[in-house]
Amino acid sequence: MVKVMNRIYALYKGEDLLADGTIKEISEQTGKKIDHLKFMTYPTYKKRCKPNGKRLQMVLLEDEE
Repeated sequence: MVKVMNRIYALYKGEDLLADGTIKEISEQTGKKIDHLKFMTYPTYKKRCKPNGKRLQMVLLEDEE
């Protein structure tokens, strides 16, 4: 099983791609905290956000098991 920090994600704001890579790489590219980026991968984050198309979302690109 691949650790969360080693998985490849893409960070989107609506339809726009802001960054991609590991959580650490995305943090370095965007200046966002690692804990916040991890939280955006949880189902709780998706439930709390309004579906207005302007929110940030982390999308898992690959999962090697």
